[in-house]
Amino acid sequence: VFYWWSHYPINFVTPSIMLPGALMLDITLYLTRNWLVTALVGGGFFGLFFYPGNWVIFGPTHLPVVVEGVLLSMADYMGHLYIRTGTPEYVRL
Repeated sequence: VFYWWSHYPINFVTPSIMLPGALMLDITLYLTRNWLVTALVGGGFFGLFFYPGNWVIFGPTHLPVVVEGVLLSMADYMGHLYIRTGTPEYVRL
């Protein structure tokens, strides 16, 4: 089953990184030793660190690239090369 995804770029098949948020969640539980505070404060940290933790993987897709005289982001270019059937671009075709 793995070969179905083997021809896609790594950014399309990489799971998100939850380690920074999970570490802050654990540190909050370690310091407060209270489940309620951990759920509120640590859950907030988990949400705040989710996007910056994944920026290392998905950040380069925001770089500009010129393709046949058209300025696109790398994410747009990859989205046009590797058409996925559930995306609005495919539905508009």
